[in-house]
Amino acid sequence: MDLRYVRYALAIARAGSLRRAAAALRIAQPTLSEQLRALEKEVGAELFTRSSTGVQLTAEGEAFLAQATAAVDAFERAVAAARESGGTTAARLGVADGLADVAARLLAPLRDVRLRLAPMGTAEQIVSIADGALQAGLGYAPGSLPRGVARMLLRRCPVRALLPRGHHLAEQEALSLADLAAEPLVMPESDAVAGSRRFLEGFVRHGLHPRLGPSAATHDLAIAMVRSGAGYALSVREETTVPADLAFLPIKEEVPPLEVVFLWNRQADIADLVGGARQLARSGWSNAG
Repeated sequence: MDLRYVRYALAIARAGSLRRAAAALRIAQPTLSEQLRALEKEVGAELFTRSSTGVQLTAEGEAFLAQATAAVDAFERAVAAARESGGTTAARLGVADGLADVAARLLAPLRDVRLRLAPMGTAEQIVSIADGALQAGLGYAPGSLPRGVARMLLRRCPVRALLPRGHHLAEQEALSLADLAAEPLVMPESDAVAGSRRFLEGFVRHGLHPRLGPSAATHDLAIAMVRSGAGYALSVREETTVPADLAFLPIKEEVPPLEVVFLWNRQADIADLVGGARQLARSGWSNAG
């Protein structure tokens, strides 16, 4: 999802009308309307109701923008950290969906590395790192890597279910896969939850057939859809900021954890960045083994 479209939606919400938002953004109103329609099509829901007096957020719009605001803020902090580091080393860091906060953690203590952040999935990162177009990336543990691409485990995230606090299952201290099998599972399409598809194997191993709900284009949209009552989600990292009306619940059965990794080109001159990743992996933030 293009963050520019999300920023446009935020501007519309703040302005209360397409006309005022277009003026503030210095773009034509028909262009803004067209881009809002494109965003709503990608989200799969109407974000605003339109009237002659302006626009108003729908329930879906409120849920989406609550998460989108946090995502944009986290990514902008990461970009600012990269731009403000005044060193001489130039590199591109790929950042997978849902890991902008990890990028901010990685870059915060670094003052001698100059980076350009590039939002991209883990698979694309690996290809770009292998061919030298990208020096490093933050992604989710891949099955295998080509020669010349190194991997460092930063965090093993236990799998938990994300549910609305008002859901009947949210009253339990822990959930079994059998509890969840009858509920719709919101499946993000990005590799922010590449693990989700592996988690389906956990159901199958126990003779269960999970009920698949709607898919979400991004990690943050999955959270918004859970909030709107579309179902539950798996493998959203527990440290992810979510609305107060959502809850993380542990799974009783053993399920493979979601693994956040740092990837880099072994030949790239990015020793400071690799060192920063090692410090992050050893810090209290990580429970990596």
